[in-house]
Amino acid sequence: MTKHRLGQQQAAIFSAALPLKAGLAQLRRGLRARPQHALRLSIALSLGLSLLLSGCQLEEQKEAASGKTPSLAEVVYDISTIHPEFKNRERSFNLSGRISAYTRADVRPQVDGIILNRLFEEGAEVQEGTPLYQIDPALFQAELEHAQASYDRAVVQRKMAYKDYERFALLYKRRSASEKERDDALLAYELAQADEKLYQAALTSAQISLDYTTVRAPISGIIGSSKITRGALVTANQSDPLATIIDLDKVYVDMEQSSLQWRKLREGLLDGSIYLSERAYDVSLYFEDGSLYSHLGVLSLSEVIVDEQSGSLAVRAIFDNPDHLLLPGMAVTCKVNGGVAQNIMTLPPQAVMRDPKGNAYVYTVQGERAVQTPVTLGELYNDGWRVLNGLDSSFEVVVSGSGSLRHGSKVRVVNRDGVDITLDSSKPNNGVSAPSLPAASGLNQSAAVAPSAPGS
Repeated sequence: MTKHRLGQQQAAIFSAALPLKAGLAQLRRGLRARPQHALRLSIALSLGLSLLLSGCQLEEQKEAASGKTPSLAEVVYDISTIHPEFKNRERSFNLSGRISAYTRADVRPQVDGIILNRLFEEGAEVQEGTPLYQIDPALFQAELEHAQASYDRAVVQRKMAYKDYERFALLYKRRSASEKERDDALLAYELAQADEKLYQAALTSAQISLDYTTVRAPISGIIGSSKITRGALVTANQSDPLATIIDLDKVYVDMEQSSLQWRKLREGLLDGSIYLSERAYDVSLYFEDGSLYSHLGVLSLSEVIVDEQSGSLAVRAIFDNPDHLLLPGMAVTCKVNGGVAQNIMTLPPQAVMRDPKGNAYVYTVQGERAVQTPVTLGELYNDGWRVLNGLDSSFEVVVSGSGSLRHGSKVRVVNRDGVDITLDSSKPNNGVSAPSLPAASGLNQSAAVAPSAPGS
C-alpha cells in the first residue's frame, strides 16, 4: 500500500467519523432527556461504525489483490557456493577409546608372614627391585640354617663314600676285594652325590624363601597406595595385592572399530582404490574438552575376531607419555588415519540436507534459482561426505545460506569457490588486494598425491 493511498483512506475515515462524533454528543444529551430515543440512536451509531470498519478491510483486500506486495519467490538470498572436484583424499576414523596401562604389576607376597615395615612412600616413583615391604624373616632364617646343615652333612657323606670307593677299587685290583664290594662302594658314592644335590636344592629353596621376606618392586613405575599396614598377616600369592605399580612412560588406548569400516578399507587396498601413505595408521588423540594431545600414537593391534554383540573389532594404539598426562581409565577420542582414497568427490557436511524420509539432497544453482538436487552419499571423509551419484564438477553447490532456501528460490552468489565475487577488482582498494578466502569445504584437508605407477 503506497503512502498516497494510505493518506486517502485516513481522510475518508476522518470524514466518516465526524457524523459519528456528532451522534455520540446527541446520544449523551438524549440519555438525560429521552431514554428510548437514545437507545435507537445508539443502535444506528453501532451500525455505522461496523460499516466503516468493513470498508477499511475491503480496501486492504483490494490492495493485496492488486499484486503490489512482493511475494516470497522474489526474495533474493545471498549464498556461497563451490564446484566439487574429484581429488585424492585422506581417510580417517574417529573412534572413542579408553586409556589403559602399558605395564602394570600388582605387588603380592610370595611367602607367609607378618609385615614388619613398609619401605616406600605412597605415590612415589620406584625402580625395579626396590624393597617395598619387610616380612618377619625369623622362621625362614631358621629353615635356611637347617638346610645349610643338611647340605654340609651331605657333602661330608659324599666325600666319605668317595674314599670308600677308591679303597675298594684298589683292593679289587690287588684281588683282595670282590667285584661286588667294589660295585657297592661305587653305588654308595653315587647315592651320596645325589643326596648332596638334593640338599643343595633345599638350601637354595630356603635362601629364596628368606629373600622373599623382602618384598621388592617387580617393575619400575609409580606405586599407588598401600593396601596393607604394619603388623598384618599376609599369605603367599593372596588375591588382594599389597600395592599396585603402573609404568606411565607409555600407555595403551583401546578402541573399537566397526567391521564395515574395516571391510571397506580392506577392499580398497585390494582393488587399488586406496593406498597407504607415510602417515597411514598414525593416531591423533583428543581429550574430552577437544584439545589435541601433543604426541602422535601408532596403531599396534587390530583383532581378527568381530564381537558378536557390538559388531566391532578391538583396536589398540600405543602413545608415549613422558609428561604423564595420560592416565589409565581416561576416556578419549582418537583419529586414526586409514590410507588415501583416490579420485573421489566430497561435499562439506553443511551442504547436505535431508528430506523427511531421510534422503540426502543439496541445492545447486541454475541461473538465478536454487534447485533441489538429490545425491547418493558414501563414507564420511576428512573434508565431508563422499558423493557416489547425483553430481559432477559442472554443478555449483550451495554450501552457505541454504537453511532458508526452497526449490526455486531466487539467489545471489556472493562467494564462489572461496572467492568473494562482490569485490570490485577495478578499484585500487587502497593498494591492498582482497585476500583469498578458504574454500567452504568443511574441514581443511590437503589432497594427497597418489604414488606413481611402477616404471613411470
